[in-house]
Amino acid sequence: MKRNLLSLLLGLAATLAMAGVDADKPPSSEADAALENLTAVQILNNCTRLLPTDPLILSGEIRVRKPHGVVLDRFPYKLMLEWGAAVPSAEMLLLDKAGTSVVQRAVLTRPAGKPSEIRLFEGVEQKPAETPTYAARIQGTDITWMDLTLDFLWWKDARFDDVPRGDSRNGRDCDILVTVPPKPIPGCSAVRVWVDRKLRCIMQAEQLGPQGNAVRRFWVQRVKKMDERWMIKDMEVESINSGHRTQLLVDDISQP
Repeated sequence: MKRNLLSLLLGLAATLAMAGVDADKPPSSEADAALENLTAVQILNNCTRLLPTDPLILSGEIRVRKPHGVVLDRFPYKLMLEWGAAVPSAEMLLLDKAGTSVVQRAVLTRPAGKPSEIRLFEGVEQKPAETPTYAARIQGTDITWMDLTLDFLWWKDARFDDVPRGDSRNGRDCDILVTVPPKPIPGCSAVRVWVDRKLRCIMQAEQLGPQGNAVRRFWVQRVKKMDERWMIKDMEVESINSGHRTQLLVDDISQP
């Protein structure tokens, strides 16, 4: 049976314990978090350390839907993750509706000390396509390449937001950070990030437009534990005022 999962966002690991979630005892307390007295950059670094390092293969479906559930479009996919490799990488295949032919293939890598790199190929012939911008939406969904690379977790220009602490959409007590790209990204002046104060994982993020207003957001709802690590299990992505959202569902997670 399909279950809502956003492990697709390049296996973003999360440690989360909240109502309605299959979760064991959280690994730290709010008092521990307060004593850490971390900077904004250090908090983001803690998020990156939660990324799973073992090779993983995910398969399932991306669904674009109305806020109240009417499905507008769907894409079967496969995702191969190797974040523990010498050069961390992921390869994503978007398939046709029947799940038999490749519509688009993306190869994502993170060379040491450099921004993520994207190579894009189109169709069955796998012809090289123009490199997309990080803020470009994928096949009309609400997901962008910035989501898939999670590049904003590595940006070094980070500070606490004007309101430095508050609840995420799911009610978690979070530090609220703003991180700015090292070079301009069309349509994205910064990303506002909610990081759980107890567990130091990302709970919510907003892409800020040129005027500093939120233009797109995603939020975590549930997680799943795999080999002592936590994977985001249920997440939605929304382009604000678009009238639709994108869900990711996973049929299977395995190791090669």
